[in-house]
Amino acid sequence: MSNKAFIGILLLTIAVVFGVAMFGRQKTMEAERIRAEEASRVAAEEESRRLEEEAAIELERSADPNEIFSFSKKEKNVVVIMLDRAVGCYFPYIMEELPEVRKQFDGFTFYPNTLSYGSNTIYGVPAVYGGYEYTPEAMNARTEEKLVDKHNEALKLMPKLFSDAGYKAVVCDPAIANYQWTPDLSIFDDIEGVKAFNFLTGASKEGGELSQYDKFMLNYDFLKDLKSRTNNKSRAGTYIAIDNEITHRYLVLKWPEYEPVNGWATYGPSERVFSQDERISLSDTTKMSHYHVNACAMRLLGEWFDYLRELGVYDNTRIIIAADHGYGLGQFGDMFYGESDLLYYNPLLLVKDFDEDGPLKFDGTLMTNADVPTIATDGLIKNAKNPYTGELLADTVKKDEVHVYIAHNWQVEANQGNTFGNNLYFVVHDNIFDINNWSTRRINPPPKQTEPETTTEKETEKAG
Repeated sequence: MSNKAFIGILLLTIAVVFGVAMFGRQKTMEAERIRAEEASRVAAEEESRRLEEEAAIELERSADPNEIFSFSKKEKNVVVIMLDRAVGCYFPYIMEELPEVRKQFDGFTFYPNTLSYGSNTIYGVPAVYGGYEYTPEAMNARTEEKLVDKHNEALKLMPKLFSDAGYKAVVCDPAIANYQWTPDLSIFDDIEGVKAFNFLTGASKEGGELSQYDKFMLNYDFLKDLKSRTNNKSRAGTYIAIDNEITHRYLVLKWPEYEPVNGWATYGPSERVFSQDERISLSDTTKMSHYHVNACAMRLLGEWFDYLRELGVYDNTRIIIAADHGYGLGQFGDMFYGESDLLYYNPLLLVKDFDEDGPLKFDGTLMTNADVPTIATDGLIKNAKNPYTGELLADTVKKDEVHVYIAHNWQVEANQGNTFGNNLYFVVHDNIFDINNWSTRRINPPPKQTEPETTTEKETEKAG
């Protein structure tokens, strides 16, 4: 090989090596640049999150202590409103009469075909808060445990599930907690992160301390003040349980506003119309007053829902409105089984799920008020389990036939044993408005551990 050729090959080799080296350096520099940009982006995002978190903390700290209902604008919230003695069959008439209120209930589904498990609070409330393991039949099957302890378990079930899942939990006026007319809030002391309040002290007592009007006003004022107690400053999702007796404390109100009035009230028409063939009689003061307080409750809740919309938390909040039982005043003549008015067992049930919008819907699916915990936890708490029995909530649902407890011995003082002292049930299936779907049966006779049944259906005027 000549020197000239050798030199040419050497120069070419040097050029290739140099080119490769330069290419590698460029690749390294590009990779370092990308890494630097990524690190800078991550640092900026972390700083943004830190500043956002600090702002959220400061916002939360700035909340008025009276604003106990603190919703999150980003996380999911769940609200359960239990209206004592709210009658399911009244609701369509109220919505027909008050279209402006119906609009406030956009996103909700109404379940008219709904049953409660008894005609009084002591039988109906445990199922609302605890589900199917706390129906009278299920509680009677646990013969070794006191009724009051099972009742307390039911009240605590959802606050514990949500608190354990990282939600804030607020409970207001839990019905006859620890079998006390003024609810004993100490039952929640063993659940971290739960705040419990009594706003209706005196309204639930049956000793006559307050007049019917005063009891109504306590409940009315609480619902009227919901807006002043509410903010959107919570960082975490919130579970809120509200128990209110406005629909129990019957009173004739000013029509058509359905507001309390000093002096003479304006009764309004002696009937309400839902359709050409569906009318409800308000022919006497008792019937009129029960309808009035139900309409009043819907007005007040509708105002709160509009405020939740203003705060930007309506869409990311699931709202369930339920009742422990209904009430019978003979207003639906085809809803009698023998001498029993079946409206006692038709509670209100309404559900608004996340991001639901559009006009109020009606759904004829057979429901019970024991469906509330399953609905509340659906999609939020995976495999939601009763913390006191270990059973999955979804596995306890049973509606092929519903066993409705027939008893009216509502006083906590008369139910201090382990089981309720009766064993007679209505057995109901499919459509509750078809009287042919009702029958009676004696089921699981409980031991005689409580006082005998003494209160008749006609004596439930004062009852829960």
